[in-house]
Amino acid sequence: ARPALPSGSSPLPAAPAPAESVLDDERFLLSVLIEQPGSMDAVVNWLRPSDFSTTAHGLLYQCLGALHHRGEPIDRLTVLWEAQRRGLLADGTLTREQITALADGVGAGDADWLGQQVIRSSLTRTAAASARAVRDAAEDETLTPGRLISHALHALGPLDDVRARWDTAIGGTSPPPAPEAREPQAEQVHAALARSTPRAVRHVPYRPARPSTAPSTTPSRSHHRDAP
Repeated sequence: ARPALPSGSSPLPAAPAPAESVLDDERFLLSVLIEQPGSMDAVVNWLRPSDFSTTAHGLLYQCLGALHHRGEPIDRLTVLWEAQRRGLLADGTLTREQITALADGVGAGDADWLGQQVIRSSLTRTAAASARAVRDAAEDETLTPGRLISHALHALGPLDDVRARWDTAIGGTSPPPAPEAREPQAEQVHAALARSTPRAVRHVPYRPARPSTAPSTTPSRSHHRDAP
């Protein structure tokens, strides 16, 4: 489970703008999901809206997921209706032209393979963001060792989630249900602190050894006189 955000911490640093090839993969996948009935079944168990590099693409995928969850048909008209129902057209997040363009001129495409490209890009972005967050925390001299560990665990939480779903995507197994979110693992923090805290050295005062009072066991030398 993803550890809770430590108090006073910041969210993960913003990722740089996605490459055009990443956007093309996402647009192609969304087009296939709109135009090929049943293609959502190939990705719905492991692909999430957060795996898309832009908010618009993620919200559009969320619309597709809602239609699929309700068992309604997915096509350009139902997607437009769902986006409008969610207010995405009114606030300018999506436009009719964007949705229509995604549904036009789509050739054959494998939703499973395209979904893997999307989540692989998501894994790369998340790993980079987690690394930046851990580096920033390590450079913050105001953080105690315990808080630094908590920040690092929180930063690595999203990476664990995406990596587990990536394994599911390429392995074909369903991901285990996510346990409830809890506070950072106190046992790990305490164990790390115990290893990093030097043990106090006990100084024993020097005591000189007492002289031995036992009687000498050295036999006395016998004096022998020669007979006259």
